[in-house]
Amino acid sequence: MIFVYIWVSLSIVSILFFYILWINGYMIKSRKTSILFVGSFRQKKGCKIKFQSCNGYIKKVIKIRKSHSYEFTFNSNITNGYVTAEIHDLSKKILLQLDKNNPESSVNLDKKCRYYLVLRFENADGEIEITWN
Repeated sequence: MIFVYIWVSLSIVSILFFYILWINGYMIKSRKTSILFVGSFRQKKGCKIKFQSCNGYIKKVIKIRKSHSYEFTFNSNITNGYVTAEIHDLSKKILLQLDKNNPESSVNLDKKCRYYLVLRFENADGEIEITWN
């Protein structure tokens, strides 16, 4: 019986730990396939990714320090396929969408709300860098 209590307690603590990491932007939800994928998502105001034959998506919480208009920039060197970067609000509404044809845009973000960066890949090869200020 004591093992059941220990197991339940550890499960609850683990779930809370991963949830705190997620809402603070330290964890990434990823559902993708690729031959090569190397990325740096730990930068406070951006991310860099190199990939080959990538399909799927990546979702990450963006931590906003203060409320104002943020300028997002999508620098890419995509040799094959298609990649988009989207900013979603909590209700999954797309606030901003960037790709190689639309590399810059701005959006007003509130520090009290949670926002997500969603990267979508379709048979893509190359590298991208997304920055915001």
